[in-house]
Amino acid sequence: MYAFEFAISVVLAVKSAAASTAATTIWFDSENIIPIGNGRLGASLLGRFPDEMVVLNEDHIWSGSINDPNNKNCPGALPQVRDYIWSVSLFPGCFKSIDMHALRVELAVRADDLANAQDLVSESCMATPLSQQEFQTAGNLTLSYPSAEISNFNHSLDLTTALATTTYESNGVQFTRMSFASHPDNVIVMRFTASSGGMVEFDAGLVTPMDSPNVSTSDNILALTAKGQAKSGLPGSINFVVQAEITVAGPTAQLSASDDHVSVSGADEALLLIAIDTNYVRYDDLSGNPQSKVDAALSAARGKSWDELLNNHLNDYQPLFNRVQITLGSPSSSTFLPTDQRKVFPEGADADPEMFSLFAQWGRYLVISSSRNTEPPNLQGIWNAATDPAWGSKYTLNINLQMNSWLSEPLNIAETLNPLWNMLTELAERGKATAAEEYNIQRGWVAHHNTGIWRDSAPIDGAQFGMWPLAPAWLMQNVWEHWAFDPSLTDWVRGVAYPMMKSLCEFYLDFLVVAPSDVEPNQYLVTNPSMSPEFTIRDNLALTYGSTIDTALLKDLFNHTVGFASLLGVDSDFAKNLTSTMARLLPFRIGSLGQIQEYARDYDANGPFSHVSQLYPLFPGAQIDPRLNSTLSDAAQVTLQLRGDAADGWPTAWRVNLYARLLDGEKAYYLMQRLIQLYTYGNLWATSLVYQIDGNFGGANAVAEMILQSHNGEIHLLPAIPAAWAQGSVSGFRARGGFTVDIAWSDGGLTTANITSTSGTAARVRYGGNAIDLVLMKGDSHALNASDFDE
Repeated sequence: MYAFEFAISVVLAVKSAAASTAATTIWFDSENIIPIGNGRLGASLLGRFPDEMVVLNEDHIWSGSINDPNNKNCPGALPQVRDYIWSVSLFPGCFKSIDMHALRVELAVRADDLANAQDLVSESCMATPLSQQEFQTAGNLTLSYPSAEISNFNHSLDLTTALATTTYESNGVQFTRMSFASHPDNVIVMRFTASSGGMVEFDAGLVTPMDSPNVSTSDNILALTAKGQAKSGLPGSINFVVQAEITVAGPTAQLSASDDHVSVSGADEALLLIAIDTNYVRYDDLSGNPQSKVDAALSAARGKSWDELLNNHLNDYQPLFNRVQITLGSPSSSTFLPTDQRKVFPEGADADPEMFSLFAQWGRYLVISSSRNTEPPNLQGIWNAATDPAWGSKYTLNINLQMNSWLSEPLNIAETLNPLWNMLTELAERGKATAAEEYNIQRGWVAHHNTGIWRDSAPIDGAQFGMWPLAPAWLMQNVWEHWAFDPSLTDWVRGVAYPMMKSLCEFYLDFLVVAPSDVEPNQYLVTNPSMSPEFTIRDNLALTYGSTIDTALLKDLFNHTVGFASLLGVDSDFAKNLTSTMARLLPFRIGSLGQIQEYARDYDANGPFSHVSQLYPLFPGAQIDPRLNSTLSDAAQVTLQLRGDAADGWPTAWRVNLYARLLDGEKAYYLMQRLIQLYTYGNLWATSLVYQIDGNFGGANAVAEMILQSHNGEIHLLPAIPAAWAQGSVSGFRARGGFTVDIAWSDGGLTTANITSTSGTAARVRYGGNAIDLVLMKGDSHALNASDFDE
């Protein structure tokens, strides 16, 4: 009997280990990109042979320079812009019957008025230059090996260690290259070994497409200097240095340097350290010495063995990554295919549930690797090979940067948001001038739908995209969530969050206008001009008044600012003003098709589109909740049906989160399949015409949202689990209110849930149709099972 039990335990252990590997390993048997990063430094390992190329990035290498982009003609134009938008006092929804000829005339006038409004904004309010600067590459490390026939090629990444490994065999010798980006040692580390002595041989070089390049070699050092390119009439001002230092071991090991490369031959082992740095200190300070920074990094790392460097890296990385485990099923024959084959679900998605675990953990890996202490992840995280990347690889603020930040709280890596708080603090500094010069508003600050390392805050690209001053209000929702998940952060609220939010509220209090009585009989306070991000009403026209997302964002911002004022015991009169202002904002409206209206007016503009901004109040907001208001949640469902399933990465990821909030696990699961199968590359980078990382981060959060929700005062266990995830377990998930939650389920039903308080707040926990209340002291845990929720 004992032998039988032992055999069973061994089988279970093997299955458990296999499932863990399936959820934490990316691998290929051919060329594909594996990204590594330490938050500031990034490297893309392509896995080529015999000529490998490693794309290098540093998160401050951008084009151009700081300038004053604000358009000072805008304050004089805004009254006329508003008049053009108000001028349509006739609107079909206001009348029970209307003459069709009059309606056609009215529609023509309305189109002309919106066109005139947008034309005037284009002429008088847009930034100079109209485009912002771009994130750029540092260049490439080239590695050339002797040509040979190779076999058993394996190119892999272990997410639990952030260690990339490439192996292959040639003439009976196994060659191995292992790489990681070290946050504590501030360098990229590569180690080259072979199964036979004296066989490590390669040439290493540095190349760059950037301006003023200069490559030099000296003994065992490769060095590159260059600068960011000029763009949109602004000179390049980022100077940077890339330096690679190679050491070798073995009795026959040799190093030799030519004009543009360093050669290794006869080595048992080679160790390559790469340091990259710039003159960037902050957006208004370029006094840094990149060479001194690089020298300091290499000096500190020099002399450390591979094992020492690796241990430093693991001691830093693993406490972050290993907080969360996700298991969604048992391995199948598809589970251990190369990732680019596995992601298309050759046996169907139901046969490989651990693919969804992998996608969530992949998102966590990517955010840890691209957001540590300097800049937050941009549209491509930190991995960009181009000088002119799609959308400038900037920070798009009308959902994309926000989506990049969604997963950090629920998936227990909140420290990776620190770069975002720094960016927002600096953006608020520049945004004060934009408020004054673009709007003649002397209080507070504002920004629009894009920014970068120069912290530009003026409207860019075009009026139909850029004239949206509500973007920072959405970012303040991320700020609020940071405290909501950890209510112990009172000092951070006092020093960082509240001052930024209060100042932004001051701007919006002065920006809001009273709608004329012939436009809105209740004379609501509305935004004008207003838009629903990137969506045009018709004929490329986007500007109107009172979009739903504007109203929802202001409700959240004002309400959260009032909450922080109460928490800190300050500004009671200001809080009362915000509360009274909230009462005068537009209510949500349900349109003629049963949808959540996108604007104050029910325009006939509800077809397929990527953005679903009118559903911000469903997710990531929580003003629409099927547990609280079925009328609004039913209208949200109609909106999603009208807007369609989308055909790109980040819009699909957003829809998964939205359906999870509607408690529709099957539709969420269907869209998660689409996201992975259709809208990721072979290495699981998400696509939006090109690689764009927000789909990874949004999709990772969506997996968490299907398993655990915690808005509107409840911790909701297994709210949107699909039938295909009939069994599984997670540990280390975070819930609002300051809780860590571990959950296990089987046959689609809850087995156990362990809830640990990290802040000492009460918890209301829901499973199925019932909820119970828990009182937990800080550090206390409480175990629950399905029977605890029986009526």
